[in-house]
Amino acid sequence: MSPDPGLSPDFTRLPHSCPVCLGQFHPDNPRQVYCSPVCKQAARRSDPAELAAHTCPVCQTEFTANPRMRQVYCSPDSRRDAENQRNRDRNHERARRLADQQATTLPARAADPLQPAAVRNCPHCDQPVTIVALLATPEAARPTIHQPGSDIIALRRI
Repeated sequence: MSPDPGLSPDFTRLPHSCPVCLGQFHPDNPRQVYCSPVCKQAARRSDPAELAAHTCPVCQTEFTANPRMRQVYCSPDSRRDAENQRNRDRNHERARRLADQQATTLPARAADPLQPAAVRNCPHCDQPVTIVALLATPEAARPTIHQPGSDIIALRRI
């Protein structure tokens, strides 16, 4: 933290008195009140905070808590319930957004059975290859091939 602009740069030359141990010390910054962290902690312990009344946002019960602590819920069960509710709300919102996004991006049309299923790169030449799901329909699984006798040549091993 930088020193306040209104103070002279030699503020550390003036000794201060610690309100806890009443010892003299040279502060490291102009806002330092206690000579050490031990005295600072002792001052906080000697002046405990008044308990304040709070209302639990989950079960609406009144409870008292130290205002220096950030206690929001009356019990760990209420905290867990609130966390579970936040997770449910977040998941519902996420599902709603995904449904809206899919409704706007996907037009309603009949799926072509010979539509490309995927595009991958060939492992040999690294060129794109379209993969078609040929067995998607019974017609595609058992095609009728017109076979003139002279077009097909049988392979023979020699």
